Amino acid sequence: MRTFLTLGIVVAALAAVPFFGSAYLTSFLFTVLIAYILGQSWDWVAGEMGYVNLGHFVFYGLGAYVFAIALVAKYPSTVAILIAVLLTVAVAALLAFPLFRLRGDYFAFATLALLPLAELLAYNLSDLTKGGDGIVLPIENVMRQTYMIALAICVVTFIVTIRINGVRFGYALKSIRNDEDVAEVLGVRIAPVKTAVLALSAAFAAMAGATQAWQMSYIDPATVFGLNVALIPVAMVLFGGSGLRWGPLVGVVLLACLQQWLLVRMEILHATVYGLIILLIGRFMPGGLLRAAWVRNSRWLAPLSREHHSFIVQAPVAVAAVRAEGSWPRLPLPAIKPRPGTPLLQCRGVRMVFGGNVAVDDVTLDINEGEIVGLIGPNGSGKTTLFNCISRVYTPTAGELSFGGQALASMRRDQIAKLGVGRTHQIPRPFGDLTVQENIAIPLMFHDHSLSPAQAFEQSRAFMAFADLERRSGDRADSLSLQEKKALEFARALACKPRLLLVDEVASGLTPAEVRRFVEQIRHVRDEYGITVIWVEHIFSALAQVVDRVVALEQGAVIANGSLDDVVKNERVLQGYLGSAAEEAA
Repeated sequence: MRTFLTLGIVVAALAAVPFFGSAYLTSFLFTVLIAYILGQSWDWVAGEMGYVNLGHFVFYGLGAYVFAIALVAKYPSTVAILIAVLLTVAVAALLAFPLFRLRGDYFAFATLALLPLAELLAYNLSDLTKGGDGIVLPIENVMRQTYMIALAICVVTFIVTIRINGVRFGYALKSIRNDEDVAEVLGVRIAPVKTAVLALSAAFAAMAGATQAWQMSYIDPATVFGLNVALIPVAMVLFGGSGLRWGPLVGVVLLACLQQWLLVRMEILHATVYGLIILLIGRFMPGGLLRAAWVRNSRWLAPLSREHHSFIVQAPVAVAAVRAEGSWPRLPLPAIKPRPGTPLLQCRGVRMVFGGNVAVDDVTLDINEGEIVGLIGPNGSGKTTLFNCISRVYTPTAGELSFGGQALASMRRDQIAKLGVGRTHQIPRPFGDLTVQENIAIPLMFHDHSLSPAQAFEQSRAFMAFADLERRSGDRADSLSLQEKKALEFARALACKPRLLLVDEVASGLTPAEVRRFVEQIRHVRDEYGITVIWVEHIFSALAQVVDRVVALEQGAVIANGSLDDVVKNERVLQGYLGSAAEEAA
């Protein structure tokens, strides 16, 4: 509350500047406000979702041009701004489809190419843009008016930033930033989220462009699309700390003031010194100024370095009370009543080929409701690849998969997750920069859209207690040990509220006591909640304690499928995989 009161006072003081401050101060603060709008809206895509959009300034320029054309055509200013925003959002939505087929550096360079392309079009579409002559807007003193509009947009931008980080949409962005393949497997439909955030950032960039064009009364292609100005707001955000609540604001204010100081003190070399400072920050504080150790350890500055989750995630103090004494905690899972002998998952001739390598070879298999099936085989036998085919990480080269009588061929990963397929990964893939509690809450809030993030956090407590992670609830997932990451993977898979649970070598690397505990957990979720389990595991003695049936793979093909006693006597299984392990398990 104190923070928002302080912000209210600051906003009121800024609103008084055009009435009581000098023209220079008003003009300088106006450019700061525009830079913050551009920087923060860029950070929704880059900082929150992890896609570095180097062409964000295109939306600023498009908004400026559309507004200028509409204003010259005698449209009212408010209507001109609205037209600019709507058209820019439409362009962003159209660009989203080809752009988001790319990732990483490819995405960044593709977006960077938009700037010279837009500048070239602006120069050549002279009937519309006046080419190199630029567009002269009606000459009038609108500094006070545009300043107040920019301030209002700034306030809305900050509110949207806070709001994004407290709702389901924001957690979709964070999951995509960490691992979008895993996000889909957990039930997040990523394509609409990507399009929505790009359109949202484009809308605010367009408002900034329209407002500044109105204030300048003149625009040309180099002014609104030039690389010399396009990357400055991006540098400001990276300077402060991308992805932090206060990072863009601090970066914009500090670098804007520094830029003005250099312009006064160093008329010739100011750009060189400015660039050198940014390079030094990137070298010695790559996460931004607010992530530097001396800032985090400062009593006065540390609050500015807080990650978004520290404003949202509940304190772990009450979590330990979830565990009932001497028993497993009650999980918020539906109680499924399995029908013995009824197939839940059916694989018919499933084949997965990578080039000349056949990873899964004509697998035909039924998994019945309520079964615990052990899936064994040497490394490279196709076990994980089969899991990837079931959860749609891979599209099978041939064959059919059905779940609960529904064909999976036309389904997306998120649809299969919501249908009731949860999984872990052989190498743990938690969302590293999110907390344990957030990792578990994400599948909860996307499996059931009636759950708010707060309700998902509440439900996540039981899963943390079940996985013995209560004390780590507020810790980042990348700080966990390997064993704790595997426990988190298991808890997060259960949070998908699955009918079928695909468990991929969770027990590997655990102590004998931890293996026994995990075996009890597998048995408990089947007996208590009716969850069907397929468990890939190399610790055969662990499988032997709980499985109803064993399926053995070799070079992608099924070589044995039956009871434990039958499979351990199979000659091919003994020679190719088990050896003395069967005798030890017995």
